[in-house]
Amino acid sequence: MGITKSAKGMIAEIKAIKNLTKQGYWCARSLDPQAPFDVVAVSKDGKIRLIDVKTNSYRKKNNWRINRSLSKQQKNLKIELMMIDYE
Repeated sequence: MGITKSAKGMIAEIKAIKNLTKQGYWCARSLDPQAPFDVVAVSKDGKIRLIDVKTNSYRKKNNWRINRSLSKQQKNLKIELMMIDYE
């Protein structure tokens, strides 16, 4: 049996936090499963980034990446979309 969708999502969030930490951000994961963002990243000068992390998915037919977009609420909150490869 393969890895679950939620486990892939958790791995993607951890990878995103690792990348952001290397860039000098302090990071925290959202505890609310209904929150419109997954990660809060704060730079050393206080800039706050709200990030929705998605795992890249590819179509079986032609291996094209499936595009993701932000919801209206996420756009209003200026949430960023961060795409992460599972592999």
